[in-house]
Amino acid sequence: MLAAISPQFLSLVGIYVVCLVLSIAVHEYCHALAASKLGDPTPEQEGRLTLNPVSHADVVGTLILPVVAALGQWPLFGWGKPVPTQPRFYTRRVSMRGGMAIVAAAGPAGNVVLAGVVLGLAALLGTVDQLTPQTARVLQTLLHLNVVLCVLNLLPLHPLDGGKILAAFLPASLEYVDNFLLRYGGFIFIGLFLLGGRVLGALFAPFLRFADQLWWAVVG
Repeated sequence: MLAAISPQFLSLVGIYVVCLVLSIAVHEYCHALAASKLGDPTPEQEGRLTLNPVSHADVVGTLILPVVAALGQWPLFGWGKPVPTQPRFYTRRVSMRGGMAIVAAAGPAGNVVLAGVVLGLAALLGTVDQLTPQTARVLQTLLHLNVVLCVLNLLPLHPLDGGKILAAFLPASLEYVDNFLLRYGGFIFIGLFLLGGRVLGALFAPFLRFADQLWWAVVG
């Protein structure tokens, strides 16, 4: 298999991994920034209030797994180190669960912002006729990755961001739902990832189509 890997394929793998590292760094930085704005000093104390990808990279989830998955042509996936946060420090202007939801939502929101920056950069480069095929490939990879990271993390499952957001809106009478997701959400997600590729693909497809429509709208 290794003998059949072409330099072009290795280049694509490299682009994917670099884009994933950058996207995860933005995602985790936004978690850290939101927690800090709410009054929690922990992310800054732990060195996470930075866009430096090294501070957010997980050796397995950000580097090894994406490379192995790409080389084996398996579903591409990865994650960064979770940002440590202590809700007891959050401002009393929001509830503890509300603060956790804000911090959780900040990560996917950061991916949306980065996707917007990518589209803006593509439009600018297209305007001055500097959008080369190589640059377009990198920017489209960044765009798609950030769309996927945003949608994936908003799934209402723990330990994903969507699980924390859902918990903030569940009434007390439905707290058992959150308890169930805390206990089994990770297994449900693994099951979706390993066995439900078509389900996840169908979930991502309309968002990726919309992103592509925006791409062609700005680059012509």
